[in-house]
Amino acid sequence: MITMSIFSTLEPVMAGSLTLFNPIEILNKNNNFYFNTQTLILNDAFSLKGLFNDFHGNFTEQKSDYTAIGNMRYDIGTYMNNSFYIGYAYRKEAMIKTSSDTMQLVNHVSNDLALPIGKKYQIDLNIEGFETHSVVLATLLPLYHSDDLDITLGLSAEALYGIQTQNGYASGEAEAIASDDYDFTWNSHYLYTNNYLYDLDVPQVTSYGYTTHVALRIKYNHFLFNIVANDLVGKLYWKNLPYSDVVLSSGNKHYDANGYVVYTPVISGFEGNSKYVQTLPNKWRISGQYSFNNNSAKFDIDMVNKIVLPSIEYAHTYKNDVTVSLNYEMYFYMFGAGMRYKYYYFNIQSNSLIEPSAMKLDFGIHYKF
Repeated sequence: MITMSIFSTLEPVMAGSLTLFNPIEILNKNNNFYFNTQTLILNDAFSLKGLFNDFHGNFTEQKSDYTAIGNMRYDIGTYMNNSFYIGYAYRKEAMIKTSSDTMQLVNHVSNDLALPIGKKYQIDLNIEGFETHSVVLATLLPLYHSDDLDITLGLSAEALYGIQTQNGYASGEAEAIASDDYDFTWNSHYLYTNNYLYDLDVPQVTSYGYTTHVALRIKYNHFLFNIVANDLVGKLYWKNLPYSDVVLSSGNKHYDANGYVVYTPVISGFEGNSKYVQTLPNKWRISGQYSFNNNSAKFDIDMVNKIVLPSIEYAHTYKNDVTVSLNYEMYFYMFGAGMRYKYYYFNIQSNSLIEPSAMKLDFGIHYKF
């Protein structure tokens, strides 16, 4: 049918912002080999150059909280008996939320800027993240099919092997006592495989776990509707995971070459190891698409930890089977472009050509031997 051919040629190059696994998108392709890389780095405080250079660089002032999201997902797999998918996935995910005061203090201290004397900073930082290897299984369940309507359910499960985790918070207060000096007291409850708060060396630990993904696709004439839920039920079980339940306060002061204060904090409290069950954060995508002639218009809403990332996409398919798309993400203001040709697809998004603070890169292959 004409409607079905339109949908097959106008599959999105790579929809949405988050790095999601969609079992329907994979198994709908009638191919034997699947390879996909998705890398997403977002933050609204510094450019990526400044972020990876110890916060040295231009800083974006805002009164609301700051958010940083890092997602990487790399998949490779194959189809078995044309009925299910089996593959390997590497995943690394982190989300950091900080108060405006916290990032203002970080910016001043990192760049040796004059502190406003007497200003009190409310410190609030939360981090949640993990790194895993996994074995992935997926299958399709056709629920309904007619000339005009097609409804399909996709199911997937992952057996996880966890190698890194970060989970905790720091909160407290700091006060500028001079233009180049400040005092602080912070409380922290922190579980980790690497301690980035005060560089504590700990033995390496690992974990085992599982997670599940669900997708629903509804096609009706020229309309396509998708719901994808990743990590709907996901757990990592850690044994002997290091943790710190401590108070950090100013002390052991010395000064750098510019006369700016540098601290080795005074630490009191408890450090130890414990069992910990880490719940993976749910990630959602709701999308709608309308196709007409050789064009399609698409709207996505991605959600994780109460952060909503809406985006729009326009795609056109040419006679030589090349599909080109343009997209725009509305939270971090990323523009993007993508292309699909036969088995290959590529997409890049960024909120600046020179010094972006948000970027996503996708590349993949769907190949039939």
